[in-house]
Amino acid sequence: MVVMTRTPVPRRSDVPLRLGRLTATEQRIWRAFPRGELVDLRTGDPAADAPAEADRWDADRVVRGEVIAALLLGVSPAAPGAVGAVRIVGARITGELSVDHGRVAAPLLLRECRFDGPVDLDEAVTGSIDLSGSRLASLSAYGAHVRGTLDLHGVVVNGTAELAVHADGITVDGSLNADGIAVTGPFGLINAVIGGQVTFNDAKLENDAPDGKSLNAGGMRVGRSLLARGLEATGEVRLPGAHIGSALLFDGARLTGGQGGSAFQGEGLTVASSAYFRSLARRDGADSVDRADGPDRSGGQDRAVRRFTAAGTVRLVGARIGGGLYFGGAVLTAGTASTAPVDPTDKERPALAASRMVVEGSIYFDDGFHTAGELRLTGTRITGHLDLRDMDSPDALLTLYAATAVGGVRDDLESWPSRLNLDGFSYDSFSHYLEARERIPLLARQVRRGAPDRIGGFRAQPYEQLAAYYRGLGNDGEARTVLLAKQRALRRRLPWWQRVPGHLLDLLVGYGYRPLRAIGWAVGLLAAASVYFAQVRPDHVSTEDHSVFNPVLFAADHLIPVIRFGQPEVWQYHGAAAVVTVVLTVLGWTLGIAIAAAATRTLTRS
Repeated sequence: MVVMTRTPVPRRSDVPLRLGRLTATEQRIWRAFPRGELVDLRTGDPAADAPAEADRWDADRVVRGEVIAALLLGVSPAAPGAVGAVRIVGARITGELSVDHGRVAAPLLLRECRFDGPVDLDEAVTGSIDLSGSRLASLSAYGAHVRGTLDLHGVVVNGTAELAVHADGITVDGSLNADGIAVTGPFGLINAVIGGQVTFNDAKLENDAPDGKSLNAGGMRVGRSLLARGLEATGEVRLPGAHIGSALLFDGARLTGGQGGSAFQGEGLTVASSAYFRSLARRDGADSVDRADGPDRSGGQDRAVRRFTAAGTVRLVGARIGGGLYFGGAVLTAGTASTAPVDPTDKERPALAASRMVVEGSIYFDDGFHTAGELRLTGTRITGHLDLRDMDSPDALLTLYAATAVGGVRDDLESWPSRLNLDGFSYDSFSHYLEARERIPLLARQVRRGAPDRIGGFRAQPYEQLAAYYRGLGNDGEARTVLLAKQRALRRRLPWWQRVPGHLLDLLVGYGYRPLRAIGWAVGLLAAASVYFAQVRPDHVSTEDHSVFNPVLFAADHLIPVIRFGQPEVWQYHGAAAVVTVVLTVLGWTLGIAIAAAATRTLTRS
């Protein structure tokens, strides 16, 4: 014989007077709480049960927020051997749900509900909270401590420019799941501490107020990864000083900055593993920006590609990335949204500001990465390599001033932007060998000081660095070709009248980097002068010397400064021939100095 038990209706004396009479639905929830039983108020029609249609729901789906708060704060004890919990699906919750500064031991599950009033968890200590699929006016959890997980998957928050989700200083022992969340207004997580991971995959955050912040999470500490694949954010995404315990993923995200000019603010950001701002391939083709031609690596015929885009500066100044930094296929725009009025300062804002950044892996601007703005990597240190292969940014300015790529550069000549600032940039090697004459034109793309939109500036260090690269390979000839190009580039900066000696030195000996040319000139001048002096008879000025005039030795006496054959002491020319001897002497000293300099450079490999 089976004995059926029924949970008794709560006695009136058990219900606080401030709550008044409970409705039938509230009594049902009250009875379910001690054993943590689920109360499902849905009809079974997905369209009708959507929280957006809550105004059309029957009255028996209405629950007061203060009734739920009373249960959470311990007005009704848990049944022996059970865990008390509020678990409701499909309710319309009226009034304010407030447990601020309370200690809540019971888990809270309010899925696919509609909240007419605010949810206030400020300074509360709670168990796990699940609000997935619900619609809220606002959620405030300032300084709260969630001893479990906080699930906001698919939540819709129709807040204001001042308040939507305010969770500054929150501590979540588990993970924060905000996949698919849609928030109008600011989402605040300043100084939040999340023990697990934080997810904003396919979320939509919108704060279109002037200088609005869509996600404000400065100083946040995340134990594992922060995942925001496919995020759409209008208003600045802020993570300055944040610490991410594993990876940071923004693949396929679309960030639109506010009037402040930044789309992503990550100054001082620390990521223990890699950071990803790449294109996101999707099989279903949803929300695609481009479609890649040809088969993908997984064997499909094509794949939908959603690019990471940022309308506004991506700031990573002083950031530390423990792995690689990936921008493959991304599109960065220096200014704000294209529909906004043109701001004159947009031209001065970089598309990527990453000065003094440290990347323990490599930086990738590959796979069709595009920008027409500046990539500012001043003083950045890259332990791995800088990858520019297949970069599609011909109008960009790449600033690598005082930057270091320990692992070298992977590139194609066509991938380099048309404007460069390579002063102080040091690197180990290139991914593939090219002759110096092919790489030297890149150095002519240096921008002028104070005029980053104009090329033609000269910096000596990029030539010295390229020459050092070839010397490191043991190819001194290519190194001298680079250094000769440096002298020619320096000469072009001088007034025309100051270029004449340089042209002469270049013609004669290639600034000392072409010593064989100097020897050839010397032999040619000696032969020409010998023929000339053989045709013109000099005067015999020494009556004691009866030697025969030798035109070759006479020419050598004037052409070779350090060797004397005695001919000028016995024989002399006057008139035009005397002028020839003077010119020959000057050319001899010039060639001698050039040959000595060339020999010195050869011996010192510089």
